[in-house]
Amino acid sequence: MSKKSNTKQNTTENKVTESNIETIPSPTQLDRDEMQFQKLLQFANLARLIKRDFNSNTQVQYTFHKNFNKDEVMKWLANPEKFEKQLRNLSRFLYDTSSHYKRLIQYFATMLTFDYIVEPYGMTDFEPTPELIEKVRKKYIQTVNYLEVMNLKHEFLKVCERAWIDDVSYYYEFRLPDSYFLMPLNPDYCQVTGIEDGCLTFSYDFSYFKTYKNELDKFPNEFKEKYDLYKGDTKNYRWQEISPSKSLCIKIAESIDYPIPPFAGISEEIWGLEDYKSLKLAKTELENYLILVAKIPYLKNADTENRFGLSLDIAGEYFDKMLNNLPDQVGGLLSPFDDITAVKVDKNDKDTDKVSEAQKSIYDSAGVSQLLFNSSTTASTVTKGILVDENVAFKVLRQFERWINKKLKDENKGIKFKVQFLDLTKYSQDDYIKNLKDGATLGIPNKLKYAAALGQSPSSLLHMEFLENSVLGVTDNWKPLFSSYTQSGEGGRPQNDDDDLTDAGEITRDKDSNNPDVRD
Repeated sequence: MSKKSNTKQNTTENKVTESNIETIPSPTQLDRDEMQFQKLLQFANLARLIKRDFNSNTQVQYTFHKNFNKDEVMKWLANPEKFEKQLRNLSRFLYDTSSHYKRLIQYFATMLTFDYIVEPYGMTDFEPTPELIEKVRKKYIQTVNYLEVMNLKHEFLKVCERAWIDDVSYYYEFRLPDSYFLMPLNPDYCQVTGIEDGCLTFSYDFSYFKTYKNELDKFPNEFKEKYDLYKGDTKNYRWQEISPSKSLCIKIAESIDYPIPPFAGISEEIWGLEDYKSLKLAKTELENYLILVAKIPYLKNADTENRFGLSLDIAGEYFDKMLNNLPDQVGGLLSPFDDITAVKVDKNDKDTDKVSEAQKSIYDSAGVSQLLFNSSTTASTVTKGILVDENVAFKVLRQFERWINKKLKDENKGIKFKVQFLDLTKYSQDDYIKNLKDGATLGIPNKLKYAAALGQSPSSLLHMEFLENSVLGVTDNWKPLFSSYTQSGEGGRPQNDDDDLTDAGEITRDKDSNNPDVRD
């Protein structure tokens, strides 16, 4: 027979509820201490005496879960046109908190080099008369100096990074004779409203200055004038188009009318990665956890069952003293037996690495090869994996090109010049330069492209040519260095490019196995 006790007693620090607790029957009535020890025999109550619970950290709540609800994010992704602000905030949050997300953004945003040449177009007379040559030369110098002030590489890099985070970036330009910068505008108050000469135009919500009145002084005169119109008619002048000649709008997904961050869809994979990291951390802690089981001595010659050599109060007192001297990786358990045993949590060597699988899932969902971010892969594999990503980046590059050429049309008088951005990334630079050099040997006029691919702007090329040739006389006074290769011709066969190597060849090069000094 079993019975349920209806009284409540307290252990050292834990309250033990006596309802629904079975006791072991004994031939005689048990006193107070014996009743307490009977309760300790039940597993549910013994578990309450684990003072350091090594399972307490297995459900870590990362900031991802605290700030964004997964179900809500899925709803936003299902209707991105309605929830564009929420998705933009999600993308910015992931950029700030997830190293994988930031790395994806920076990979695409920093891929382009923005190297360019300036070339004439629209000419109908190619007779190289002294008058035409001088006219073209002066206009060319004027154009490259105009572009040099804009510092395109730096300014466009900032625009590109913001565009890959938000999908759309909105900017207003400030230009002085020797200074230039693009001011970012809050996308919450901007909307794409049109296209002019192939470039996106946008309108601004002037109710912004009703909320942030002190910000108006930081904006150019165009905003102040249009805000005055808004104050006179808040209904019809809330949204007003910003001058296309002074504004820049770049959109990654140009074919989609509404903004949606390019990588917002991988947020679920990032959540999964954080969950797996949490589980892996908890698993590692478990593998290094130790439980000390303190067992209470039993009086073997007692005339009744369940007679222990210590009262519960004394056992609990010494148990607490023991816990106070244990490190964090060791827990304690009070047990009604007669010695102490160490329990070690064993490691399962057959467990798969779920963190690595989750990381791979992130890159697969983003459409980018994980090999690009893994140093263990071969160089040839990485190069081939970049080709598809470059094509995406070049589509964005064409938007920058059309915008800058639209601005040059206002500067063109008579002789027309345009900018051509090279289809070049920092990953393909070597191959691009090699192709230009091969073309030059066949007489193709690409010397300016060659200089641009080496990182020189048209203005820098002009100024350095003048400085080296006319001012410093470098070409006349500087002689090439002599070497054993140029003197004896013992240079040997040139090395193959990384793309031309087999896997075995790459291993040989990495180990420098062909070097006689390192051979066995």
